[in-house]
Amino acid sequence: MTDKKPETTVDRVYQGVYEAICKRSLRPGMKLGEASLAELFNVSRTSVRAALKQLEADGLVTTEPNKGASVSLPSNEEIRSLFETRRLIEIGIVTELCRRKDPAAMQDLRAHLLLEDQAHAAGDHERLIHLLGEFHIKLARSLNNPVLLDWFQKLISRASLYVAALDDDSHEACRDDEHLRLLEYIEAGDQSAAIELTCLHLNGIEQAILDVAAKMKTGYHPLKHLIGV
Repeated sequence: MTDKKPETTVDRVYQGVYEAICKRSLRPGMKLGEASLAELFNVSRTSVRAALKQLEADGLVTTEPNKGASVSLPSNEEIRSLFETRRLIEIGIVTELCRRKDPAAMQDLRAHLLLEDQAHAAGDHERLIHLLGEFHIKLARSLNNPVLLDWFQKLISRASLYVAALDDDSHEACRDDEHLRLLEYIEAGDQSAAIELTCLHLNGIEQAILDVAAKMKTGYHPLKHLIGV
């Protein structure tokens, strides 16, 4: 998820729509009218159009001729490609962390797990999604590689958005103490176990998203959760 502070009218619209998707106030298929957004954010339609183009470039919005913009329902190919990329990168990350076995980094990550548990116990889905994604960013940050971190944060942000928009409230794909077990393997320097769990973990999240996306493509309506029919 993004912590970016709005600086321009375009940024403000972008972040507002982005956060509404994260919170599932806006769901796949919902229309994003330029005039309505311009009035809502008190900005020009030019700013709204620019923000929607950025959201479309990030795969979050779809624009169709004569229909306008709407929140995207990512294709199976997009979801699979994203998680294939994550697997390739995160295998490298955990392999290097196993080699380094940095106690300070592990202590910070263990403290982070307590926050995950608190959010899960409180039923705070939005915060839990943020923290689950942040765990993976912290793994990458432990390598002190700013080029990797910058690129990886964007990847995690997009994956977290898919989870927020498409996964259910239980979000069981990312539970079962898999983050804790991964830390234990890293601390032990067990590369093969860490790699195997990383793949299992990401495969589970990917499949959970694909399952919900499949349901949305049959009998789904973006307003159904509001009307309850």
